[in-house]
Amino acid sequence: MKLSVKEKVFYGMGDLSANILFAAISFYLLYFFVNVGGLRPGLASAVFLIAKAWDAITDYLMGRITDKTSSKWGKRRVYLLFGALPYGLCFLLLWLVPAGADQQWEKMLYYTFAYMLFNTAWTVVYIPYNSVTANMTDDYDERTSLNGIRIALANVGLIIGAAVFALLADGVESVFYGIFGDLKRSYLLAAGIFAAIAVVIMFFSGYNIKERVSVAPENNKGFFTTLKEFFKLPEFRNIMMCYLLSMVGFDIIMAVFMFFINDSLGFAGGTMAMVFVAVPLVCAIISSALWVKLSEKFNKHKVYVAACIYMAVVLVFAIFVPANIVWSTVLLCVFAGAGMSAIQILPYAGVPDVVEVDEYVNGVRREGAYYGITQFMYKIASGVSIALVSLLLEAFGYTESMDGTVIDQPESALMAVRIVLGVLPGVIFLISIIFSHKANMGRERFDMIKEELRKRHEQAALAAQGVDPEVGEFAGMDLAAGGVEMPVLDESAQDTSSKEEGSTATPEEPKEDK
Repeated sequence: MKLSVKEKVFYGMGDLSANILFAAISFYLLYFFVNVGGLRPGLASAVFLIAKAWDAITDYLMGRITDKTSSKWGKRRVYLLFGALPYGLCFLLLWLVPAGADQQWEKMLYYTFAYMLFNTAWTVVYIPYNSVTANMTDDYDERTSLNGIRIALANVGLIIGAAVFALLADGVESVFYGIFGDLKRSYLLAAGIFAAIAVVIMFFSGYNIKERVSVAPENNKGFFTTLKEFFKLPEFRNIMMCYLLSMVGFDIIMAVFMFFINDSLGFAGGTMAMVFVAVPLVCAIISSALWVKLSEKFNKHKVYVAACIYMAVVLVFAIFVPANIVWSTVLLCVFAGAGMSAIQILPYAGVPDVVEVDEYVNGVRREGAYYGITQFMYKIASGVSIALVSLLLEAFGYTESMDGTVIDQPESALMAVRIVLGVLPGVIFLISIIFSHKANMGRERFDMIKEELRKRHEQAALAAQGVDPEVGEFAGMDLAAGGVEMPVLDESAQDTSSKEEGSTATPEEPKEDK
């Protein structure tokens, strides 16, 4: 079913809100822990690993909760409306430097607790937000369009959360440092402003979207049964791996980017950091429409392959770009930004389609559990990858700082930052190509599955009214004698009505992994 441009924009505003906070965390939180909070990189890796593991568990639980939710505000929207304020307030706790916490273990405990609390509040909002996509429309192209607008607005959120945050609080050249002369206060004030903006935007996003697609019978299956059934679907295995790898690649880029700009290239934060963060994100927004058009004209997989190869080549230049040279850094950011949106949009556009495949094969619709498991897997992968980056920095001699005091890092640490940025994400993107190829489910097959589900829903509705779709009779009543007009199903619907719910047959059997 078609969605208005207005509703698509309001839906995308949810990711605008989320990415204002997500970008600040992804670009600055590790840097803040190490260089303002004074936490050793090795212990910071433990904070990320523990918090992400907790986040993964709550993601699945929240997905199941949304599947069972029933309210006048919908199954998913209700959490956007009432969860926005808590997730904004918990964001502030991440940017406090705890008073009196002089020992490393005390700092680690505080930041671990604060990050776990924020992740819980984030989950209450973001899992329902992701899940509601499948409830808004079941149209293949509308979902691609919806996610195209969503990614464009998500990148706007990234610009606000990353570039503007840098201008306000990152380094001695930032606006708030110039006013207060204190990086601790600068980070906290910037976080408060961003939290307020994110709360308001998320609320209005939830208020202006609708849940239209009806749900199948409630999912009463346990975690391991659900996980087993999902992993039996080749579409789930391959789309998830492609999505996870693309997301982890970007997580690594964002986590190490400020170390690259401030340390390896020698810039002092503030305005220059804002420029270097903003340029690739602006280029990603501009190029997103092009990638959507190309994916409509050509095979999505081929477009994605080209984008991955392109990004892998561009990122290598991060190893060689000279320090303190603005034009070469900007050029690197421009070329990298042009490919970013493709690797964001194309894997994610196929994620909601697995919901229909699961309902077709297993006879139950479970968007919440599906997105919960998706985020469960992503958070584990993300936590491990960021922890690995932190450990690599410490292994190559990166030294933590207090209050943003500039420390001359050893050449080994500076080169490690360059290599992590220039090589690791590109390799991950290239590996994701394998799963993108296997996951390539075309429009024709998706439409066949959707049509079959429509017929099943139609027959279920008739059965709920007491009509036998096979014989056209109400229970114990002759339709003709009672003067009741008999509903007519087409022959194809009758042919499929005998299929048992949960049948594993599909219009075109998916190819198994080899």
